[in-house]
Amino acid sequence: MNTRLILYVLSAVSLLFGTLLLISEITLPSTDGFIFARNVALSAIAIAVGVVAPLLSRKFSQPVDNSSQGQIPP
Repeated sequence: MNTRLILYVLSAVSLLFGTLLLISEITLPSTDGFIFARNVALSAIAIAVGVVAPLLSRKFSQPVDNSSQGQIPP
């Protein structure tokens, strides 16, 4: 199976999980401030990972130009 497909599926799951957790916390907030902050932080992290993971994968999987490696510039 293609690793890029797996990455996009897991990113979509992370975005969905973060969005649902954030909606749940906004509609029915916890009475404890620490639990509320934890849930909001977890949803923000899940959304951020879902957005950033494909971008970083695309950036770091581009082919590297090694044509000038080991050569002394003129």
